[in-house]
Parts: sequence; C-alpha cells; structure tokens
Amino acid sequence: MPLSRRLFLNSLIVAPCLNAQNQTGTAVLMRLTDRKVLYVDNADFAARALLPPASTIKPFAIFALLEAGKLRNDDLFSCQRRLQIQGHVLNCVHPQTPVPMNAARALAYSCNGAVAHFALRFAADELPQALIRFGFTSQSGILRSAEATGVVQLGTVGPTCQLQALGEEGVAVTPLELLLAYSRLAERLKDAKYAAVREGLEGAVEFGTAQAAQVAGLKVAGKTGSIVLRSGSPAAWFAGFAPSRDPKTAVVVLTAGRSGGTDAAPIAAELLKRYAGAV
Repeated sequence: MPLSRRLFLNSLIVAPCLNAQNQTGTAVLMRLTDRKVLYVDNADFAARALLPPASTIKPFAIFALLEAGKLRNDDLFSCQRRLQIQGHVLNCVHPQTPVPMNAARALAYSCNGAVAHFALRFAADELPQALIRFGFTSQSGILRSAEATGVVQLGTVGPTCQLQALGEEGVAVTPLELLLAYSRLAERLKDAKYAAVREGLEGAVEFGTAQAAQVAGLKVAGKTGSIVLRSGSPAAWFAGFAPSRDPKTAVVVLTAGRSGGTDAAPIAAELLKRYAGAV
C-alpha cells in the first residue's frame, strides 16, 4: 500500500487506521535491547485505551498450556469451522486445511475452534495468572507517561476461559501493555519448549492471517486480531516482533478496519522495513 494512502499524525507513515477526528488508533515500534521507542503515533491512545486484544492473545494461551505441560504440538484438533460459546458466534474464517490443527497451525490460521478446544484444559485461574505474569495488568513504562492498567478476569474456567483465550471477554489491555507482552514473549520463545508458538507466529506471516506483514529479507513473527470499538466501528490489531529467531524490535498496531491481516499488518511491515537500520 503506497504511503499516500496512509495518514500518520506526523506524516512519516500513517495508517489508514487512525481516524483523523477521534484518533482511535496507534502504532508503536520498540527496540528490544533497551526498550527505546523508535516510532510512536498517537501516544496517548497507546497508553490509555483499554481494549479487548482479540486473537492477539492466542499465543499467550498456547504458551501457558505448553508451560503447564497440558499441550503438545502433536495434539490435534479437526476444525469444523463453526463455533458458538455463550452466545458468541466465533466461526472460523480460515480455509479448510488438509490436516488437523496442531498448536502451531492453530496460531498461523488463527483457528478459534482449536484454541477454544485446547483452552478447556486450563484449570480455574490458570490462564489469568499466566496473562498477569506477561504484564497484562501492569503499566508498561515504555513511554514514561501516565498509563491505564489492563484488566484480567480471575477464576475463568470452561467457557469463560475459552472466551478469554480468544480475547473476546475477560481481558482488556492497552496497546503498550500488548507491546510489552510481545517483547517478553519474544524472549521466552528462545526456549525450544515453546517452538510451536514461534512457528505459529512465523506461519501467520508466511502463509496465514498476517501475510501482509512480510518484509523482504526479514523474518517476521506476528499475530492479527479484529475487534469492535464501543462506537460500533471495527478496528484491527497486529502485534509481533522481528527477526523472529533473534528478536530486535517489537511492534503493535491498532487501526480502523475489519481485518488485522488487511488493515494492520501492512502498517507493521512498513514500520519494520523503515526502521530496520536502527537496530
């Protein structure tokens, strides 16, 4: 997408994401070695907006199951692409795959059915505590300014835990908290025990929901998500890091749009490409 079709407040790169009137969008790129912010647009929104993370939360659910020894990458789930949980219609939109979903493919294709199925293995409060450890209820300190604090519902189990693992209910975060969580995830994924999560995030960019985040010569890992704001307007997430095997930067984007893959991922790719020389 040419830069002329984007609108960032400082005109370096904006996202079709930011609404010029209410500015309900943001983009932040951070260097991981020293947490230096290389780019930020709409810093106040990044620090203060509390939003459901949607599918960007899925890697943390899979990570927590692997950490607890409750999931192996050879555990399989045959997705029927239809899913309803407590009145939420969460049908999968990914293509029919020739093989069942494992942990990595569930992330790459953002399979609601597989993640919800595996989430039933959590004991009460197990997923919330994992999210808290990643910083979803802590101010990030990234911009050294006033921040809102995320909310994680405790005690979730069964269907409530499924909805939390899908980022639909029971969790709200600021874009900065999500950025910090992904930076911590990038570090933890150096452990081979969690290879399925890394492979899933790489797969999302290579062939799954986040292909528009691809950058020539740079292996990107990331995850998309889609939400509806209180105003009723759709918004799209992308969160990730690069290079995927030796992370140097983390990025989060929230923009107006119905698809994280179509609307948010291209902005992340532009930021990663533009600032590749700064790390």
